Amino acid sequence: MRHPPLSARPLLLAVLAAAALACGTVTAEEQEPDLELGKQLNRQCALCHGLHSQGILGGKYPRLAGLPEYYQIKALTEYRDGIRNHAAMTVVGGLRTMSDHDLRSLAAYLADIDLDEVFPLDVPTPEGADVENGEDLYQSDCKTCHGRKGEGKASKESPQLAGQYDGYLLRQIETFKAKKREHGGDPEDDTFDDYTDQEILDIVGYVTTLDDKE
Repeated sequence: MRHPPLSARPLLLAVLAAAALACGTVTAEEQEPDLELGKQLNRQCALCHGLHSQGILGGKYPRLAGLPEYYQIKALTEYRDGIRNHAAMTVVGGLRTMSDHDLRSLAAYLADIDLDEVFPLDVPTPEGADVENGEDLYQSDCKTCHGRKGEGKASKESPQLAGQYDGYLLRQIETFKAKKREHGGDPEDDTFDDYTDQEILDIVGYVTTLDDKE
């Protein structure tokens, strides 16, 4: 029996996968993410988040590269489905018209980007932050959900914080305090109400050191 040449196999597998999906033998959730499709979809995202999804200094647009795939899928789905609202994401980024497979392919592509190889970051620590106090507060109150090194936890569906810009983190905390976003999926969460502005700055300052190279 003759087998197709190696160069033709990716296309053949894609065709077979599509046929299986159409026949109902493979669900959309079981279909493997397509990294090449994800790369194509990311062209629109790159208009705001940067060519390598490294984010924008100052934190207007966050880093997406290397963030855990489970969290990327969750966030992208919430934007597409209107749970979270941002016109730049749904309209400019095109999320509104993406299928589940599109979202999983985009998430897989973004999670697979290694910024150390393509765009090394040097995330600055905000002035006035007491990093030592921030470490004490973080390790006491934040590591349970976000991990000891800010790596995030799939079991909590919590995002990676390490490598994120302070401006973005501070802005998200403000939205949590104003109840514009739910922290930890809990509409009654008041975690940040218990901190002073300086303590929040200290925590964020410590977080910005978590991706520092040894």
